[in-house]
Amino acid sequence: MKFRLDRATRADCPQMGRILLDWVEATPWMPRIHPRGSYGDFAELLKNVGEVTVARKGEKVIGFIAIQADDIQALYVAEAARGQGVGKALLDHAKTGADRLGLWTFQANLDARRFYRREGFVEDQRSDGAGNDEKLPDVHMIWVGN
Repeated sequence: MKFRLDRATRADCPQMGRILLDWVEATPWMPRIHPRGSYGDFAELLKNVGEVTVARKGEKVIGFIAIQADDIQALYVAEAARGQGVGKALLDHAKTGADRLGLWTFQANLDARRFYRREGFVEDQRSDGAGNDEKLPDVHMIWVGN
């Protein structure tokens, strides 16, 4: 699949929000705690407080990664684009020039945990979820550059 990476713009936020909403709605263990219409606003917040890169096929956003300092706040790929190198390309872009990256993912998100392990991240702590909005147990993972 051919796609390009670009810095996100405000105009990309509704598409980013849709990718996130689609993931939430397709994930049975994920609680629905936010209104459907709020995901574009959340994407805009990510863009405003950090660096967001989108993967774009033509004019359509097919994935995005949000970084604040050395923490990955979000990495999502549209369902139709998964398994085609989009997530890896976004993550490789984030690793460029980084000495270290960290992230939290839910313990139940086995696919994400496998993906991050494959990309060199290691688990360094777990929580019971008391500190996240969803109140789901999570895992912190780190990657240290060479």
